[in-house]
Amino acid sequence: MSFVVDFVTAIKPRRLRWALLLLAGGAVALGVGALQPNAQSAVLRADPEAILGDPQLRRVALTSGKQVFDTSCASCHGNAGKGDRTLGVPDLTDGDHLYGTGTVSQIEDIARYGIRARNKRGWNLAVMPAYARKMPDAAEPLPPQTPAQIADLTQYILSFTARATDAAAVARGPAAYSAAGCWDCHGRDLGGDPAIGAPTLTDDIWLYGGSADDIRRSISRGRAGISPAFARTLTAAQLRNVAVYVASLAPTRQERK
Repeated sequence: MSFVVDFVTAIKPRRLRWALLLLAGGAVALGVGALQPNAQSAVLRADPEAILGDPQLRRVALTSGKQVFDTSCASCHGNAGKGDRTLGVPDLTDGDHLYGTGTVSQIEDIARYGIRARNKRGWNLAVMPAYARKMPDAAEPLPPQTPAQIADLTQYILSFTARATDAAAVARGPAAYSAAGCWDCHGRDLGGDPAIGAPTLTDDIWLYGGSADDIRRSISRGRAGISPAFARTLTAAQLRNVAVYVASLAPTRQERK
Protein backbone atom coordinates (compact mmCIF):
# COMPACT_ATOMS: atom_id res chain seq x y z
CA MET A 1 0.00 0.00 0.00
CA SER A 2 2.86 2.39 0.79
CA PHE A 3 4.15 1.80 -2.75
CA VAL A 4 0.85 3.06 -4.20
CA VAL A 5 0.87 6.17 -2.00
CA ASP A 6 4.49 6.97 -2.85
CA PHE A 7 3.80 6.45 -6.54
CA VAL A 8 0.73 8.73 -6.56
CA THR A 9 2.28 11.57 -4.52
CA ALA A 10 5.42 11.53 -6.64
CA ILE A 11 3.61 12.51 -9.83
CA LYS A 12 1.94 15.73 -10.88
CA PRO A 13 -1.78 16.13 -9.94
CA ARG A 14 -2.91 16.45 -13.57
CA ARG A 15 -1.57 12.97 -14.24
CA LEU A 16 -3.18 11.42 -11.20
CA ARG A 17 -6.14 10.02 -13.12
CA TRP A 18 -3.91 8.25 -15.63
CA ALA A 19 -1.71 6.86 -12.88
CA LEU A 20 -4.67 5.36 -11.08
CA LEU A 21 -5.94 3.83 -14.31
CA LEU A 22 -2.55 2.26 -14.96
CA LEU A 23 -2.43 0.83 -11.45
CA ALA A 24 -5.93 -0.57 -11.77
CA GLY A 25 -5.09 -2.14 -15.12
CA GLY A 26 -1.97 -3.73 -13.68
CA ALA A 27 -3.93 -5.16 -10.79
CA VAL A 28 -6.47 -6.70 -13.16
CA ALA A 29 -3.70 -8.19 -15.29
CA LEU A 30 -2.06 -9.70 -12.24
CA GLY A 31 -5.39 -11.12 -11.15
CA VAL A 32 -6.01 -12.76 -14.53
CA GLY A 33 -2.51 -14.18 -14.53
CA ALA A 34 -3.07 -15.64 -11.09
CA LEU A 35 -6.35 -17.23 -12.14
CA GLN A 36 -4.95 -19.03 -15.20
CA PRO A 37 -2.85 -21.60 -13.30
CA ASN A 38 -5.84 -22.32 -11.06
CA ALA A 39 -8.08 -22.82 -14.09
CA GLN A 40 -5.56 -25.18 -15.68
CA SER A 41 -5.23 -27.11 -12.43
CA ALA A 42 -8.98 -27.55 -12.44
CA VAL A 43 -8.77 -29.04 -15.96
CA LEU A 44 -6.15 -31.54 -14.78
CA ARG A 45 -8.16 -32.48 -11.69
CA ALA A 46 -11.43 -32.89 -13.56
CA ASP A 47 -12.88 -36.06 -15.02
CA PRO A 48 -11.46 -35.89 -18.57
CA GLU A 49 -14.79 -36.89 -20.08
CA ALA A 50 -16.62 -34.08 -18.26
CA ILE A 51 -14.44 -31.20 -19.46
CA LEU A 52 -16.22 -30.52 -22.74
CA GLY A 53 -19.51 -30.29 -20.87
CA ASP A 54 -18.26 -27.63 -18.46
CA PRO A 55 -18.15 -24.16 -20.10
CA GLN A 56 -15.24 -22.83 -18.03
CA LEU A 57 -13.09 -25.96 -18.23
CA ARG A 58 -13.90 -26.32 -21.92
CA ARG A 59 -12.76 -22.77 -22.66
CA VAL A 60 -9.45 -23.19 -20.85
CA ALA A 61 -8.68 -26.59 -22.40
CA LEU A 62 -9.66 -25.69 -25.95
CA THR A 63 -7.75 -22.42 -25.99
CA SER A 64 -4.51 -24.08 -24.93
CA GLY A 65 -5.24 -27.31 -26.79
CA LYS A 66 -5.59 -25.54 -30.12
CA GLN A 67 -2.16 -23.97 -29.61
CA VAL A 68 -0.60 -27.36 -28.85
CA PHE A 69 -2.34 -28.93 -31.84
CA ASP A 70 -1.12 -26.21 -34.19
CA THR A 71 2.44 -26.64 -32.96
CA SER A 72 2.71 -30.41 -32.56
CA CYS A 73 -0.04 -32.09 -34.60
CA ALA A 74 -1.13 -29.94 -37.53
CA SER A 75 1.97 -30.70 -39.59
CA CYS A 76 0.55 -34.21 -40.18
CA HIS A 77 -3.17 -33.96 -39.41
CA GLY A 78 -3.61 -30.57 -41.07
CA ASN A 79 -4.81 -27.32 -39.53
CA ALA A 80 -8.42 -28.53 -39.60
CA GLY A 81 -7.59 -32.07 -38.44
CA LYS A 82 -8.70 -33.64 -41.73
CA GLY A 83 -5.64 -35.89 -42.07
CA ASP A 84 -3.95 -37.09 -45.25
CA ARG A 85 -4.82 -40.37 -46.98
CA THR A 86 -1.64 -40.33 -49.03
CA LEU A 87 0.31 -40.66 -45.77
CA GLY A 88 -2.20 -42.69 -43.81
CA VAL A 89 -2.85 -39.84 -41.37
CA PRO A 90 -6.37 -40.20 -39.95
CA ASP A 91 -9.14 -37.64 -40.22
CA LEU A 92 -9.87 -36.52 -36.66
CA THR A 93 -13.22 -34.97 -37.55
CA ASP A 94 -15.24 -37.93 -38.87
CA GLY A 95 -16.11 -39.65 -35.60
CA ASP A 96 -14.43 -42.92 -36.64
CA HIS A 97 -11.70 -44.03 -34.24
CA LEU A 98 -9.04 -46.60 -34.99
CA TYR A 99 -7.92 -46.95 -31.38
CA GLY A 100 -10.67 -46.94 -28.79
CA THR A 101 -13.87 -44.93 -29.04
CA GLY A 102 -12.53 -41.39 -29.03
CA THR A 103 -12.72 -40.57 -25.34
CA VAL A 104 -10.49 -37.79 -24.02
CA SER A 105 -8.59 -40.30 -21.88
CA GLN A 106 -7.87 -42.57 -24.85
CA ILE A 107 -6.75 -39.67 -27.02
CA GLU A 108 -4.55 -38.40 -24.22
CA ASP A 109 -2.86 -41.79 -23.92
CA ILE A 110 -2.25 -41.90 -27.67
CA ALA A 111 -0.69 -38.43 -27.55
CA ARG A 112 1.45 -39.41 -24.56
CA TYR A 113 2.66 -42.86 -25.63
CA GLY A 114 2.16 -42.87 -29.40
CA ILE A 115 1.44 -45.62 -31.89
CA ARG A 116 4.38 -47.79 -32.92
CA ALA A 117 6.60 -45.04 -31.52
CA ARG A 118 8.94 -47.37 -29.61
CA ASN A 119 7.26 -46.60 -26.33
CA LYS A 120 6.49 -49.76 -24.37
CA ARG A 121 3.20 -48.28 -23.19
CA GLY A 122 2.08 -47.27 -26.66
CA TRP A 123 0.05 -49.19 -29.23
CA ASN A 124 2.28 -51.55 -31.19
CA LEU A 125 -0.13 -54.21 -32.45
CA ALA A 126 -2.22 -54.55 -35.62
CA VAL A 127 0.56 -54.08 -38.14
CA MET A 128 -0.89 -54.74 -41.59
CA PRO A 129 1.11 -57.58 -43.21
CA ALA A 130 2.60 -57.17 -46.69
CA TYR A 131 1.02 -60.20 -48.34
CA ALA A 132 2.88 -59.84 -51.63
CA ARG A 133 6.16 -60.61 -49.86
CA LYS A 134 7.53 -64.09 -49.14
CA MET A 135 7.31 -63.30 -45.44
CA PRO A 136 4.27 -61.03 -44.99
CA ASP A 137 4.85 -60.46 -41.28
CA ALA A 138 7.96 -60.63 -39.12
CA ALA A 139 6.07 -61.71 -36.01
CA GLU A 140 3.52 -64.18 -37.39
CA PRO A 141 4.01 -67.06 -39.89
CA LEU A 142 1.36 -65.83 -42.32
CA PRO A 143 1.11 -67.28 -45.83
CA PRO A 144 1.98 -64.97 -48.72
CA GLN A 145 -0.77 -64.31 -51.25
CA THR A 146 -0.58 -64.50 -55.02
CA PRO A 147 -1.77 -61.55 -57.15
CA ALA A 148 -4.94 -63.52 -57.89
CA GLN A 149 -5.62 -64.13 -54.22
CA ILE A 150 -5.01 -60.46 -53.42
CA ALA A 151 -7.46 -59.55 -56.20
CA ASP A 152 -10.07 -61.84 -54.62
CA LEU A 153 -9.53 -60.25 -51.22
CA THR A 154 -9.86 -56.79 -52.74
CA GLN A 155 -13.15 -57.64 -54.45
CA TYR A 156 -14.47 -59.26 -51.27
CA ILE A 157 -13.77 -56.12 -49.25
CA LEU A 158 -15.28 -53.89 -51.94
CA SER A 159 -18.46 -55.96 -51.83
CA PHE A 160 -19.31 -54.63 -48.38
CA THR A 161 -19.81 -51.17 -49.85
CA ALA A 162 -21.45 -52.45 -53.03
CA ARG A 163 -18.46 -51.60 -55.21
CA ALA A 164 -17.26 -55.05 -56.29
CA THR A 165 -17.00 -55.69 -60.01
CA ASP A 166 -16.21 -59.44 -60.05
CA ALA A 167 -18.90 -61.68 -58.55
CA ALA A 168 -16.75 -64.81 -58.87
CA ALA A 169 -13.92 -63.16 -56.94
CA VAL A 170 -16.35 -62.08 -54.23
CA ALA A 171 -17.56 -65.67 -53.92
CA ARG A 172 -13.97 -66.83 -53.38
CA GLY A 173 -13.32 -64.00 -50.95
CA PRO A 174 -14.38 -65.62 -47.65
CA ALA A 175 -12.05 -68.58 -48.17
CA ALA A 176 -9.18 -66.27 -49.14
CA TYR A 177 -9.87 -64.05 -46.13
CA SER A 178 -9.79 -67.03 -43.78
CA ALA A 179 -6.71 -68.63 -45.34
CA ALA A 180 -4.70 -65.41 -45.18
CA GLY A 181 -5.47 -65.01 -41.48
CA CYS A 182 -7.10 -61.59 -41.90
CA TRP A 183 -9.76 -62.54 -39.36
CA ASP A 184 -7.21 -62.59 -36.55
CA CYS A 185 -7.15 -58.78 -36.48
CA HIS A 186 -10.17 -57.65 -38.48
CA GLY A 187 -12.55 -60.26 -37.07
CA ARG A 188 -14.67 -62.92 -38.73
CA ASP A 189 -17.23 -60.25 -39.64
CA LEU A 190 -14.56 -57.77 -40.86
CA GLY A 191 -15.70 -55.43 -38.09
CA GLY A 192 -12.19 -54.67 -36.84
CA ASP A 193 -10.94 -54.35 -33.28
CA PRO A 194 -10.44 -50.89 -31.73
CA ALA A 195 -8.60 -52.45 -28.81
CA ILE A 196 -5.60 -53.12 -31.03
CA GLY A 197 -6.17 -50.62 -33.83
CA ALA A 198 -7.55 -52.94 -36.53
CA PRO A 199 -10.04 -51.01 -38.68
CA THR A 200 -13.42 -52.21 -39.81
CA LEU A 201 -13.41 -53.15 -43.48
CA THR A 202 -17.15 -52.85 -44.05
CA ASP A 203 -17.69 -49.07 -44.07
CA ASP A 204 -16.50 -46.34 -46.40
CA ILE A 205 -13.95 -44.73 -44.08
CA TRP A 206 -10.38 -45.48 -45.11
CA LEU A 207 -7.04 -44.56 -43.63
CA TYR A 208 -5.05 -45.03 -46.85
CA GLY A 209 -7.85 -44.63 -49.36
CA GLY A 210 -10.65 -47.02 -50.29
CA SER A 211 -10.41 -47.43 -54.06
CA ALA A 212 -9.70 -50.88 -55.51
CA ASP A 213 -6.11 -49.84 -56.19
CA ASP A 214 -5.70 -48.43 -52.67
CA ILE A 215 -7.00 -51.62 -51.04
CA ARG A 216 -4.89 -53.84 -53.28
CA ARG A 217 -1.83 -51.76 -52.44
CA SER A 218 -2.49 -51.99 -48.69
CA ILE A 219 -2.87 -55.78 -48.86
CA SER A 220 0.22 -56.19 -51.01
CA ARG A 221 2.63 -53.78 -49.34
CA GLY A 222 1.33 -53.70 -45.76
CA ARG A 223 0.79 -50.73 -43.47
CA ALA A 224 2.40 -49.67 -40.19
CA GLY A 225 1.81 -45.99 -39.55
CA ILE A 226 3.44 -44.15 -36.66
CA SER A 227 2.09 -41.51 -34.31
CA PRO A 228 4.77 -39.83 -32.17
CA ALA A 229 4.93 -40.20 -28.40
CA PHE A 230 4.88 -36.77 -26.77
CA ALA A 231 5.45 -37.94 -23.19
CA ARG A 232 8.85 -36.23 -23.03
CA THR A 233 8.04 -33.11 -25.02
CA LEU A 234 4.62 -32.02 -23.75
CA THR A 235 3.56 -31.31 -20.19
CA ALA A 236 0.67 -33.06 -18.48
CA ALA A 237 -1.42 -29.94 -18.99
CA GLN A 238 -0.59 -29.75 -22.69
CA LEU A 239 -1.41 -33.42 -23.19
CA ARG A 240 -4.76 -33.03 -21.45
CA ASN A 241 -5.60 -29.85 -23.36
CA VAL A 242 -4.75 -31.21 -26.80
CA ALA A 243 -6.71 -34.39 -26.08
CA VAL A 244 -9.77 -32.32 -25.21
CA TYR A 245 -9.28 -30.27 -28.35
CA VAL A 246 -8.99 -33.33 -30.59
CA ALA A 247 -12.07 -34.88 -28.95
CA SER A 248 -13.98 -31.68 -29.72
CA LEU A 249 -13.25 -32.01 -33.45
CA ALA A 250 -15.29 -35.20 -33.86
CA PRO A 251 -19.10 -35.27 -33.79
CA THR A 252 -20.65 -36.42 -30.54
CA ARG A 253 -22.43 -39.76 -30.31
CA GLN A 254 -25.73 -37.90 -30.37
CA GLU A 255 -24.75 -36.01 -33.51
CA ARG A 256 -23.76 -39.28 -35.24
CA LYS A 257 -27.20 -40.80 -34.69
